Amino acid sequence: MTKILVYDLDAKFKTTIQAVLTSLGYEAVIANDGYSVLPLTDQHKPGLIILDYKIPGADGFEILQRLRKTASGAKTPVIFASTTPKFEIEMVVMDAPEIGYIDKPLDSQQLKEAIESLIGKPVKAAPPPPPQQQQQVLSSIPPPGAPLPPPQAPSFTGEADLDGSRDDVINLD
Repeated sequence: MTKILVYDLDAKFKTTIQAVLTSLGYEAVIANDGYSVLPLTDQHKPGLIILDYKIPGADGFEILQRLRKTASGAKTPVIFASTTPKFEIEMVVMDAPEIGYIDKPLDSQQLKEAIESLIGKPVKAAPPPPPQQQQQVLSSIPPPGAPLPPPQAPSFTGEADLDGSRDDVINLD
């Protein structure tokens, strides 16, 4: 599941966006302050970061500049969430790659489109096998106390692969 790091001062916005991200198939990681954004980026390696643009003390653009100087945040896409008009943000981050915008208050469809434009659709887990196939797997497991089948002999013979023609040898060079 793709992780998305969110930093915003508004507690209600953080709660709402966390619920929306979860419903869209993402895992939300919430930063409680601007100082924790960089360590959380290093720790969680998010596929996307959502930042409030206007934050007293350290605005979203300053955090973006710091992110771009780190290995884990250098290429991570960022979406600015703000009441600031989009054109004002574009003037400041004009040359920054991988930037998206969403307006506040949160519109879940706008958020979904902004995320998908930067990182694509969420990867969903593979569906469980059909019940019939599950039953076949379960029936192949011996019951407790039953003798186990003999182990299969390994196909590796210990011979060197001097000419590179063997399929069962892994080249460690």
